[in-house]
Amino acid sequence: MAMLSQMQLEDLQQDKSGVFAEFLAMEPPAMNGEDILKKWEELFALNKMAMLSQMQLEDLQQDKSGVFAEFLAMEPPAMNGEDILKKWEELYDEQMANVVLKTTVGPSDDTSNPVFPYEKLQAVIRDGGNWKWPRMWQRLDEIERRGTAFREGERLNFAMPNKNTGVTPMRCLVVGGGPVGLRLAIELVMAGHKVTVFEKRRELRKDSGDLSQLGFTNRINRPHMWPFVRNDLAKLNGKDFMSRQVCYPVFTEPETSSIGIDELQCLLLKNALLLGVDFKLGVGYDNARVRTDPKSMMPTWEVECTYDEEAAKKYGREKGKHKETFDCLIGCDGPRSTVRDTQAKYFGNIEKRKFMDCVGIVANVRKVPKSRLKQMGFEYGQEPGDMNRSKMVFKDFFKTIADKADADIESLIYYKASFHNYCILVPKRTDLEKHGLSGKVYHFAAGRDKAADDAKSDEKAKLKEYCRKVLVAAGVPVDETAENGGFVDAPNDVMAFDFAECWNTKKSVVFNYPPCGYDVEVDGPWMGRNLIPFLALAGDALLEPFWPLGLGLKRGWQAIMDTCYAIDNLFNRSCHAKRLGKPGEVLGWEEHYEAHKEQVATNFELCNRLKICPELGKGEYDEKGPVITQLKKKIRDAEKPMLLVEVDPWTRYDTLAKEQGDSWKMLMRDDEWIHPQVQKCLNMQEYYQEVCKSGKNGEIEYEGKPLISINGKVVAGFGKAGTLDKGPAVTKAIASAAPPAAVPKGLPVNGMGMGVGMGIDPASLAKQAQAMEKEMRPDVPKPVAPPTIPKAQHAPAAVPAGMSAIKQAELAMIRSQIQSLEASLEAYRKAEQELLNSA
Repeated sequence: MAMLSQMQLEDLQQDKSGVFAEFLAMEPPAMNGEDILKKWEELFALNKMAMLSQMQLEDLQQDKSGVFAEFLAMEPPAMNGEDILKKWEELYDEQMANVVLKTTVGPSDDTSNPVFPYEKLQAVIRDGGNWKWPRMWQRLDEIERRGTAFREGERLNFAMPNKNTGVTPMRCLVVGGGPVGLRLAIELVMAGHKVTVFEKRRELRKDSGDLSQLGFTNRINRPHMWPFVRNDLAKLNGKDFMSRQVCYPVFTEPETSSIGIDELQCLLLKNALLLGVDFKLGVGYDNARVRTDPKSMMPTWEVECTYDEEAAKKYGREKGKHKETFDCLIGCDGPRSTVRDTQAKYFGNIEKRKFMDCVGIVANVRKVPKSRLKQMGFEYGQEPGDMNRSKMVFKDFFKTIADKADADIESLIYYKASFHNYCILVPKRTDLEKHGLSGKVYHFAAGRDKAADDAKSDEKAKLKEYCRKVLVAAGVPVDETAENGGFVDAPNDVMAFDFAECWNTKKSVVFNYPPCGYDVEVDGPWMGRNLIPFLALAGDALLEPFWPLGLGLKRGWQAIMDTCYAIDNLFNRSCHAKRLGKPGEVLGWEEHYEAHKEQVATNFELCNRLKICPELGKGEYDEKGPVITQLKKKIRDAEKPMLLVEVDPWTRYDTLAKEQGDSWKMLMRDDEWIHPQVQKCLNMQEYYQEVCKSGKNGEIEYEGKPLISINGKVVAGFGKAGTLDKGPAVTKAIASAAPPAAVPKGLPVNGMGMGVGMGIDPASLAKQAQAMEKEMRPDVPKPVAPPTIPKAQHAPAAVPAGMSAIKQAELAMIRSQIQSLEASLEAYRKAEQELLNSA
């Protein structure tokens, strides 16, 4: 039996009402008894319950486990983002999309009670015979939910509260599938927003196999990895979604860690898909216009976009121009941003900054085997360590380059990796001209478009020779006997860019809304300022970094969190109430909007100046700070928790953090006060003590959400998938309990303000199926109806002293289910009595 959503139930009601009306209207001479009987069959048709046998489920589990393993293994250089998207279509097909799970508030529903795609996959795949997968599922669970993505009573909350109950879910369009766009999309869905990513760059190749158009994951340059970004990627299963080779050096060499842009994108793309981001490859943003609702005056974006042939086929649309509606528009489409260009009137003049007359050359060098390194004179066949050197500090080093290569270089960066080594050279423009190069440069976007056609040009050959001489003089191994002269394949071998020109905007976010609840019929025509739906820029579209300083990811990650903060609190009037000294319920909409704009502008300025907290910059908590101080008092030999970047700007920017002063010192004088991060650590420690199994690898006994049905077919008798007969007390209670009779206060609602839908208990469905099967077999004796059980008076026992926060949360949830069951039983008894009285 398929689980019915509220919408499906309303459709059924409408259909059957029409048939019933036709049934009642049937009479002679137009109709006869046979017509009435046929209509009765249509009206009272009893559909047989569709069941999924254990064998079918095991076959599906085996099939999807294999596809999922292939999905996880996909990474550069062998695979790219487009390969991952194709494999995802095979993995998360219609069958998997129609999986229904048991949640704390009833069966899942993609409209009113959604779960993440990874949760559906886990319910079917389980551990897939891989000891790492339970740990992977657990890490996905631990990505913090907020807003409507936070579901009360779930163990994955670790008994911690929802950090932002005031989030209004928005339809967000992120333009650009680069690292910043993908990470932003992930953070937005974790607040309950519906997120779509447009990425137009699709890789195209000639019949010869040569690139004719670069795709969105063809970049292999390696930006510097900052500690808090590395922590963030570890949270996103970086060590499990990437192989050992790709994990080097981002997770293995913390002092000089770097990561390939393509590797970073593929890691984030896997997370985005598993968390429900709608990634549309082959769809390009063209323009957007403001449209307002004639009644509420609420503005939205009418986005003009172009679907290429493959995208049109996939989404069932015509190739070419289309229009789609979104509440929020965020440009993450690089320094030459189309979003910024088309909406320039909102962002003001774009500032063009000049640093110095320098050119940046990116060179990607092939790895040299150990035996060849020995032949080339490298002791023990080892590559040199990473370098990040400037002429001002390393004068002798650059004098050697000048003597051996006759080159005037300002700075040199050299990062090692598993598949190639990455170098940045910053020469004077005049030095390039001296070596027969034109001295002309092009920005990165133009470089990507032009690079494929420049592979065999004379200019490219001269540039490679120039780079080879400089790198050899610097002690970087370049084997000119290898393919392409020791460089990787074009177009990523060598490219020149203008590092001196960087662009930035004066605003990061723009919006202007009417008061919520505004009604033209009641309040009259809108006479205020021009209405603008939420518009933002992030990443290089907002602030183009000076590459040699490696600030792209550092600023980009702050812009991600700032954008999420701005969207999350658009209509959250309690957000700024405390700071303004007023309770949320009396803060006027105009006052809220102005306060929000002011805070968003402050965040942007702090992001621009990189005024981040010292702890965040180091990626770890201060040994003398409140978290570590209190944690050591609570846990002997406590392991230092990983410091994670958060949406809240007061946890990220030093200026804002100092506004709060040393209030924590006063709080710590209270023996009962526990820092929220310490409380979470204590709760997580208790959880892991419960679920950890013995073993050298630290395996855990992971329990996901129970499986109810797959594509309309109810799962019966499969404990490992449904966990109906196994697991913690809370899981058993959820599996056996009826859904709540009413939506408790604070639970997620859908975009229309409707509560989460109710569902059907899977255990009772299984019993019904068995009963139907026996009914069709005459050799099986009919069961005798059990006697009526008198109503039980349930008196909750007192909560034992010392019960942990997690167990108290489980107890509260179970008691809520008991109350719902009692309410349901009372309703059935009332209906029974009414039938008896009517007899």
